[in-house]
Amino acid sequence: MLRRDQDVDAPKIVGLADAVERYGRKRAFVNEHSMEGVENTADFTLTPPRKKSKATPLPPISMPPAAPPSPLPSPGGSPSPQTLNIWPSAPPSGASSPQPQVPFQPDLSLTTLLALPSMLSHFSALPPQLQTHVLLTFLRNSPLSVIRAIHSVLTPTMSRDFLTLLPAELTSHILSFLPFTTLARASRVCKAWRNIIDSDHVLWRDLLKNTKIWFGGDSERAFARELFTRRRRAGLPAPNSLPGPHPYKILFKSRHLTRTKWINNLNPKHVSFPAHGRAVVTCLIFSHERIISASDDHSIHVYSPHTGQLTMSLDGHEGGVWALSATKDVLVSGSTDRTVRIWDLNTGRCTHVFGGHTSTVRCLAIVKPEWVETTGEDGVVRREKWPKRPMIVTGSRDHTLRVWLLPRPDEGEYRCFGNGEDEVDPAEVWM
Repeated sequence: MLRRDQDVDAPKIVGLADAVERYGRKRAFVNEHSMEGVENTADFTLTPPRKKSKATPLPPISMPPAAPPSPLPSPGGSPSPQTLNIWPSAPPSGASSPQPQVPFQPDLSLTTLLALPSMLSHFSALPPQLQTHVLLTFLRNSPLSVIRAIHSVLTPTMSRDFLTLLPAELTSHILSFLPFTTLARASRVCKAWRNIIDSDHVLWRDLLKNTKIWFGGDSERAFARELFTRRRRAGLPAPNSLPGPHPYKILFKSRHLTRTKWINNLNPKHVSFPAHGRAVVTCLIFSHERIISASDDHSIHVYSPHTGQLTMSLDGHEGGVWALSATKDVLVSGSTDRTVRIWDLNTGRCTHVFGGHTSTVRCLAIVKPEWVETTGEDGVVRREKWPKRPMIVTGSRDHTLRVWLLPRPDEGEYRCFGNGEDEVDPAEVWM
């Protein structure tokens, strides 16, 4: 239907822009025989029937009010091929009329995208209460997949990491109200939380005091200095690795676990077993799940700490054993027979014998390489390992100290029992 004020001699074909403009002008002009938002197509020239019978007019088709504008060709023009396919010809006389089909709609996605800027500006002009109502209406009519996508966007937007946003002093004050069990769980949330919690020395100092395992400050500060010194010698941490925790945290963990084991262990396991018969136990060490004891009966015994069972007996010294030291599977012993012996704890075999002292070997120690700072002749300070390889330092009642190289596992066996000047001990370094 054409309005009376329109020109009858208008062009037969109307473009998209003109159709949209006409739709805006004609929207108020909707009668009972036309669809809202769509021009009436009752005057289209349809394909004539086979017989000369009057075509049956199509019933009016209603369309939802929210349907987007659908510009159609001018009623005066010839129908396009698509229109011919959508609006079928009238059936032959005597046949029943077909059911009306929904007219072809333009691409809704394109229409919506074109109208999106105006919709957004209109939505921004609404008051917040009305904006909330509009969004809730959309959400109530949205499928579950759309709601999930919106949730995945809103969740990270609404979350806030308060520990990293607050000042350090306020964060420390908040964490001070938490028990250490909660702090341990919070440090596993992410790397940022772990770094904040582990590096807060005030937090762990107060925990040490509140749990009554703070011993005055001298021992705690000495422990912290020693740990910091070791870290400086070890160098910088590896890339992308977290810095080490503050020494007060390590100290709190050690003391808390020790006290808890003593207090909560109401029925401690007690293992008692005889050792060396009636002989005197001269020295004893605990190394790598082994109890190693020596006696003046010339023997060295290795026991299991869980059962007290004798697992190995090392025999070879010709006098009482008065000094022991171990590293991994290597045991060093000193005796009144004036020798130092090296033992393989896996096989129980004596691999080396060092002779040189003229009296009882009363004490000994294994010295491992460590990073130290040295000043060269040019005045440049360098960091290097000293000693270059593990060594043994022995002390004797002959008023001397001797330094020996700790044999490597791949080195051959060596035995030197005397202390004569004509005998050369390859393991002896300096005396």
